[in-house]
Amino acid sequence: MHLADRMQLPDGLRARPYVGKADHPMMTVILAAHREAMGEPNLPTPEQFDATYSKLTDCDPQNDIAIVETDDGEVIAYGRVSFSDLSHDVRDCIVFAPTLPVHAGELLFNAMVTAEEAQLVAYAEEADDAARYRGYAAHPGQDQPATNEAKWFEQLGYEATEWGATLRRPHLEGVPDLALPDGVEIRPVEPHQLREIVAAHHECFRGEWDFREMTEADYAWIIDDPRRDETLWQVAWDGDRIVGQVKPFIDHEENEKAGHLRGFTEYISTHRDYRNRGIAGALLARSLSALKERGMTEAVLGVDTNNPGGAFQLYTKLGFELQSYEAIYTKAYEPR
Repeated sequence: MHLADRMQLPDGLRARPYVGKADHPMMTVILAAHREAMGEPNLPTPEQFDATYSKLTDCDPQNDIAIVETDDGEVIAYGRVSFSDLSHDVRDCIVFAPTLPVHAGELLFNAMVTAEEAQLVAYAEEADDAARYRGYAAHPGQDQPATNEAKWFEQLGYEATEWGATLRRPHLEGVPDLALPDGVEIRPVEPHQLREIVAAHHECFRGEWDFREMTEADYAWIIDDPRRDETLWQVAWDGDRIVGQVKPFIDHEENEKAGHLRGFTEYISTHRDYRNRGIAGALLARSLSALKERGMTEAVLGVDTNNPGGAFQLYTKLGFELQSYEAIYTKAYEPR
């Protein structure tokens, strides 16, 4: 059954199947508004949708994506289900229901998530391992009561099990000059190294709660991203081994619309054999200086607050300030 056919929506709304690239511009608007409401500054582009959705392996686009419209034909939300086989023998069945904030509400959220859970039953039942549902929501903080989508998730039986945060450095002055360890050096990125660099970053997170083997869509998200600028990347090598990296980028279109000069210092990782040697801090400091040289005046990044390497603490020492929290919600799958 198509996801759209499962949705019992409030009066005045209807669901239809996703039709491909023609839907991407409006999906971009919805996801951007949804992320802004969550306090997440990294906004999507239609080109990102084109690249990523052309290589999906974690869902069936012909059945697992639905567009929600008003009876007048205004697109206000979309739903997409997917799955992720984690390295610790768990299949996460992921619900996702971004909605234009002006239309967001408990009735619509519940209708979409309930339909998505039903759509995910087939993926849960075919899993070789245990299965659970997973979703994401903005949250006031770990010591604060849930509101809006976070509260609605909890009312549907979900529990916040992991936490992330968005951090912002409000200026790029006073960036420290931090040295790399002896024998470690930064080299310019060569085109033939792109996939190796992306794969090395991914491998650094093996063993963490959400690790899964890399897919072609994961490569595409970075390599086909129109904002990719490897001249900004800070990649550290020890001989032939990639030991750390930060892959900054600038979203010029977003900066023009928002009236700020913001750079992103994302995709930060350190090889597990080289942690706690100052590599991440040195690369991040160089990333901030590189963004300043390009005319940027602030920087943002996202972080797992439970990162075992103490990333949250490192970033705050380098002048980043907390902007918002995100809760990762999970719920056990119970066979029907």
